[in-house]
Amino acid sequence: KIFSKTTSRLTTDTMKRLFLLSSFFALLSFSASAQIDLRILNHLSVGAEVGTMGVGIDVAMPVTPFVDVQAGFTMFPKIKFNTSIDLSHNHPEFNKFPAKGEVLMKGGKVLVNVMPLTMITSFHVAAGLYFGSTDVMGLYNTEPIPANYGLALGDYLLEPNSDGFVDGKLKVNKVKPYLGIGIGRGVPKKRVGFKCDLGVIFWGKPSVYCNDIEIYDTDAGGNGDGLMKVITKLKVYPVLNFRICGRIF
Repeated sequence: KIFSKTTSRLTTDTMKRLFLLSSFFALLSFSASAQIDLRILNHLSVGAEVGTMGVGIDVAMPVTPFVDVQAGFTMFPKIKFNTSIDLSHNHPEFNKFPAKGEVLMKGGKVLVNVMPLTMITSFHVAAGLYFGSTDVMGLYNTEPIPANYGLALGDYLLEPNSDGFVDGKLKVNKVKPYLGIGIGRGVPKKRVGFKCDLGVIFWGKPSVYCNDIEIYDTDAGGNGDGLMKVITKLKVYPVLNFRICGRIF
């Protein structure tokens, strides 16, 4: 009986010690895991950017320690510029006619930033989509064009409506894939971060429209023919963006 009681007491004491020891290690494990930032849907940042896509705002969230998802909106400020276009006639006669132009790019974006070496560098590869407006640039006259004339935009003849006005547009695809590289994180490790991206969007072959009707190369022969031929054959557009962001939580 004495041996049995002693054994029971030892067993109880051992179990208590094991329980206290396991509780201590569990507490240490919980404390350590609480200090490790797993970066899995646990942060949110808000950013502002400027670059070849204009200006924009966005939000970003980490989905794994190696991947951030970024979504937002970009647009060019409505800045109009004065220009002059060749005035075309049925016979070879060209005179400059005043007109105004503006950049019309705007739309949303969704990007995925993959950081393969996130522990030592913020270098990332980014892929995603820009989407929204198909308009890239606009051109219009501010005073009526004389009868039987049009505007020769390179080899494209912009014919006015019945009131003597043209509304020219350069259009691309509505959905534009993006691929690029950069430095910085969509969601910074600290409270404030900086991100720079260099890449291209694949916007397809640009089309020329006049008064909502697509027009084609008609050998109008206006000045800037070479420039228009280059622009209308560019199927990609370079993207260089600089972004500053702040982590909300």
